[in-house]
Amino acid sequence: MSEGMPVHEGHHEDAIEHLEEEIARLEGVTRWGRPIRIATLVICLVAAVAGLAWFVVSPPPITSGRASATSSTGSPIELMEPRPTTLSEPPARFAWESVTGRLQYVVRIYVKGSTSPVLEKLTTNSSIDLTPDETARMPRGKRFVWTVVAQAKNGSTLGTGESSFKVK
Repeated sequence: MSEGMPVHEGHHEDAIEHLEEEIARLEGVTRWGRPIRIATLVICLVAAVAGLAWFVVSPPPITSGRASATSSTGSPIELMEPRPTTLSEPPARFAWESVTGRLQYVVRIYVKGSTSPVLEKLTTNSSIDLTPDETARMPRGKRFVWTVVAQAKNGSTLGTGESSFKVK
């Protein structure tokens, strides 16, 4: 024992009890720590793959020095359904006005305030019909924002639209 350290009766028992409590707490962490670390790794891996897929699928913007006839966001696209309202069920159909000269539309649905879409689809049609699994990604009690981007063959944006709805 080092000099200057007083010896008190009962401190050993308190220290042992404290260590036993700490060991029990750490055993709980160990029991759940590994599955949580694995789940975190899987989530990060899925996010990285989704980001890479988006990078590969999305055409790059045109960066030439020429002026464009449309702005970077293009012309407004009228979104027809679902309308901005409160719905009893998640919508299964999304429709918007057609844009002449487009290669494809990129449709994204977000929980309001989020930057990651709950659903993203590419289509050449001016509407999409969701599967039951896709509508299940829109939980009740949330407000959603949905966007449509019309892309030209050269990757430029011809038009954009945005609307919102809430699911009761």
